[in-house]
Amino acid sequence: MSASENKLDRKRFLLYQLPYVVLYVAALGLVGMTAHNAAEMSTYWQMFIPLVALVSILGGWRWAGNAGSERWAYILRQVLHWGALILTIRLLYAHAVQDFLNDEQDAFVTIYVIGLAAVLSGIYLDWKMALFGIFLLLSGVAIAWLNDNWMLLVLVIGGAGAIAIAVSLLIRGHLPGQGTGAAGSGAAV
Repeated sequence: MSASENKLDRKRFLLYQLPYVVLYVAALGLVGMTAHNAAEMSTYWQMFIPLVALVSILGGWRWAGNAGSERWAYILRQVLHWGALILTIRLLYAHAVQDFLNDEQDAFVTIYVIGLAAVLSGIYLDWKMALFGIFLLLSGVAIAWLNDNWMLLVLVIGGAGAIAIAVSLLIRGHLPGQGTGAAGSGAAV
């Protein structure tokens, strides 16, 4: 592989990783704010769902197939998956259910449900989304354990996010089918 092909390959690889970096950074901000004031954060977590859905759709696009019908089927499955999540969240915030949850619990339930949806999406489509889902689930647990010290929480979760991003960057060349030729250069990871 020539130097110019290698440079293009790196740029393409970084472009593929950018949506996940944005997810982790946004999630870190939301986790920090939730640790500081969980009662008012459920709305922000709900607004975060479309971003997670978009990254999930983009992350699995290369496995959607080449035919138009395969790609439409992929989009339909993704819309149904993330639509079911949004419907579930909306049902959790229905008036009758709100009698069982207080405002602080709302944010935690939302984090866990988004994390579960991301893990399930990642299992079927893109392992990086599963890794992000696990990160969200562990973030919810960390918020509960470190509730009194939000600065320590942000440092712990930030470190975990940095490790998750580093793992996704390092695994790039170790996945099956990642040869060194132009067709298997690893740019699609």
